[in-house]
Amino acid sequence: MNKKVRSLALGLCVTTLTACSNYQQSSYYTTYQPYVYTDTYYRQGYNGGVDYGYQSPTGGQVTVPDSYYVGAYHSPTSHKDMDRNWVNSQNPQGYTIEVAEGERPAQVAGKLYKLPKNDRRAQIKYNKNGRTYYKGVYGSYNNYEDAQKALNNLPDDVKQSAGVKSWSKVQANEDY
Repeated sequence: MNKKVRSLALGLCVTTLTACSNYQQSSYYTTYQPYVYTDTYYRQGYNGGVDYGYQSPTGGQVTVPDSYYVGAYHSPTSHKDMDRNWVNSQNPQGYTIEVAEGERPAQVAGKLYKLPKNDRRAQIKYNKNGRTYYKGVYGSYNNYEDAQKALNNLPDDVKQSAGVKSWSKVQANEDY
């Protein structure tokens, strides 16, 4: 009995494996036929993209904020270069608020971080007497009165160490 079951199982396995290896043209399964969607709800483009009919209120224009630090041709640039270029491009007859000055950049950056986000801020690196110093400036103003008004609106912990400086002095990195 055991011999019959074994031979029957072996025969069944052999026929199953041979059936898988023989290729026969079958009329049951032809090549894959994709279903063509004729009544789609959304319009589709030739590349498979779907147009959901959404129109941007700004007309499709994207505004990249200055915080992304992109230079010419939208290539990435260092925030240090952006700050230096911004400071050097200011009108020398104008004014700014010097928020902090010191030998440690983290200390100056900490003061700049506490400022309101209304105006442009920059951290400048300069050398004086063979040592490296950092200076934090905030905003650009046409006259001294506007700069003084902006200084008075700053938070108290920043206002006590800040002062109005002319752009010509800041750009020249002169002693005050």
